[in-house]
Amino acid sequence: MSIVMERKLQRLSWKSVRDLVPDKVDTVLFPVGTIEAHGPAAIGTDNLIPESIAEYLADRINALIAPTLNYGITKSLYGYPGSITIQPPNFESIVKDILKSFYDNGFEKVIVLNGHGGNNSALKSAAHEFYYLYRVRIAVIHWWELCADLVEEFYGQSGAHAGLDENAMVQAIDESLVDESLYDEDMVYFYRPGANVYPIPGSILLFKKNEGLPDFDAERSREYQQKVFKKIEEFLIEVLGRWEKI
Repeated sequence: MSIVMERKLQRLSWKSVRDLVPDKVDTVLFPVGTIEAHGPAAIGTDNLIPESIAEYLADRINALIAPTLNYGITKSLYGYPGSITIQPPNFESIVKDILKSFYDNGFEKVIVLNGHGGNNSALKSAAHEFYYLYRVRIAVIHWWELCADLVEEFYGQSGAHAGLDENAMVQAIDESLVDESLYDEDMVYFYRPGANVYPIPGSILLFKKNEGLPDFDAERSREYQQKVFKKIEEFLIEVLGRWEKI
C-alpha cells in the first residue's frame, strides 16, 4: 500500500532514507535519458518523459525516485546544437556504479525508466550484470517500445523520434516545451536502416514512411499520456507481483 510521503530521493535527509529503505520502501525508480535534438520540442525530451512516468508511478507502486541520469549515449543527433553525449563504456560504467549504490542503500527492486533509444544496449548489459552479481531484481523499461501498440491504437499510426508519441508526451508535461512555430518539413527524415549518416539529416525521424508526424493537439496529448502511464503501471504491477512468487 502507498505511503503518503516525499518520493524524491534527493529531497530526503539521510536519516529519512535510513528509516524508509528497505523496511517501508524497497523499490527505486531511476529515470535515464540524454540531451539531444527533438524537432520543435525541448532537447531534454528524453529526460522529461521518464521523469513524468516516475512521478506518476511512485505512489502507486510505493517507490522512491532517484535523481535522473540526464546524459546518455547520443549518436546520430550529436551534431545538432545543444546535444550532449557520454561515450558508451563510460555511460555503462556510470550506470553500474549507480545501480551498485542502490544495492548498498538496501533497495531490493530497481525500475530503470529509459527515455532514449541510444541507451538501450548499455542499460540491458548493465542490468543483467547487476542482477547476476547482486541478485537485486531489476526491470528496464523503454517506454516507447513497451507502448508501440498503444500509439498505433490511439493515433492509428506508428510513433517516431520527436514525432507523434514523444511530442505528445512532452506537450502533456508542459505545452511551452513544444513550439509548433519552429516546425518545418526539413526537420523530418525517413530513417532507412541501410545507411548510417552522422549527423542524421533531420531531428524528427520517421521509421515508417509518412507515419508519426507530430500533431500538436494538446488535449489528445494529455489523453495519450494517461494511457501510457496506465499501461506502464499495469505492466509493472504484473512484474512486481510475479517477482514475489519466485
